[in-house]
Amino acid sequence: MKRAVSLDVLRGLSIFGMILSGTIPFGSTLPAWMYHAQCPPPTHAFNPGIPGISWVDLVLPVFIFCMGAAIPLALRKKLERGQTIPALTKQIAARFATLVLFAIYIAHIMPHTIGKGFWNVNLFGTTVAGYDLQLFTFLGFLLMFPMFATIRDSKKKIIIRTIGWGGAVILLLALRFIYGQEISLYRSNIIILLLANVYLWGALGWLITRKSMTAKLALFMFWAAIQLLSKYTGFGNTSDVLTHVSWLFKLRMTFYLILLIPSTIVGEWIAERLNASESFTQQVGATQWKHGLFILAFLVPVWLTISLFSRWMIAAYTITPILLGLMYWIASNHIPKYKKEIALSAYLILMGLILEPVEGGIRKDYVTASYLLITGGIATCLLLFLEYLISYFEQSKFVKIFEGAGSNPLMAYVMSTWFAFPLLNISFLIGIYNFFNTEGYPWIGVLRATCLVISIMMLVNWIVKKKIVWRV
Repeated sequence: MKRAVSLDVLRGLSIFGMILSGTIPFGSTLPAWMYHAQCPPPTHAFNPGIPGISWVDLVLPVFIFCMGAAIPLALRKKLERGQTIPALTKQIAARFATLVLFAIYIAHIMPHTIGKGFWNVNLFGTTVAGYDLQLFTFLGFLLMFPMFATIRDSKKKIIIRTIGWGGAVILLLALRFIYGQEISLYRSNIIILLLANVYLWGALGWLITRKSMTAKLALFMFWAAIQLLSKYTGFGNTSDVLTHVSWLFKLRMTFYLILLIPSTIVGEWIAERLNASESFTQQVGATQWKHGLFILAFLVPVWLTISLFSRWMIAAYTITPILLGLMYWIASNHIPKYKKEIALSAYLILMGLILEPVEGGIRKDYVTASYLLITGGIATCLLLFLEYLISYFEQSKFVKIFEGAGSNPLMAYVMSTWFAFPLLNISFLIGIYNFFNTEGYPWIGVLRATCLVISIMMLVNWIVKKKIVWRV
């Protein structure tokens, strides 16, 4: 089966957004829409009472959507090769466990979690406090290559994995005895832990419901009921009270299954298109209506994000159904092969808009049902737009850069905090980087961050070309 290029590009763009949103200047005079809607400038204090979403609030759900869409693509291929359900279940559990270990490992090798550094080094007027901490973080990143890089030769794989994981254990023990760092299961990267939990329940759910759309709907309603029960009875805090499992599983993380289950349905439709011999152009046809449909698929997410952030609710409730209705009419009459995706996207967005006022407005934190539904519809629209865009620019550098990062998401995710910034500090180039964070000119800081993140995406793409990919 061919790779879903649009899915890789969308995943790459979401990782780009994740890294950029954490790298742009904070505490500055940048507008509020440059940050999480519930963490506005200049203090960025978390305020769950603020309704709305910004572009920053889209990157995580879009990534989860991509992960969900990839589940049927990966598991169906294995089923077709003759793997049994018990074997796949073991693989899913193993991947979940590895992601949890990954989340714990990367949280322990960040400079500020290691301890107090012994070396403060000054060179050419640039002082790097905790130079030794930066070196350990950089070493920890390098160990991820033998830990996670794909290796076909089974004998070499055992040796290299032993080197990687053994080195990681030795590194953590060194940090424990040299710096007094407490090694704890409860210290983990929350994003990776969330993805691990969502993947586990989403993949198992897809295996159970893969042959029945009715079963998928029933599972969707089950997790929706769990969310309601958790929010309005306090049931969601159960896993937090059970401290012996709270490091591994938190019930509120399963809320994102309301987003992931529809994405697995989209993934099945993608698989059907990839198995067909027709190209995108052949499936869409020669109709000129395609331009209008797929441009609308881009404009709807832009419009929803702006209107919900600005709280133009009358306009949102008036214009959004018109745009979605127009998209559905074009698909029904001119491009029927994309009718299902348009219908699902419209259903999720409209259902989310209906629920939006019920929980006091859409919010990422604390997560609302409207947030999960609307972002699911937005991600579907963006995926359709990228399929259209890629049909014209598949060989462009833009597509290739984000496709490469999207096909190697674990590496792309850690490249900033665990590689780029330690490298900048070790090489003392951090002085040049900080020079462009000019007070009073925050957009220069944004440009600086954008250049850094694009460089990271390009590096990951180059590594992919060398056939070095991390998998768990």
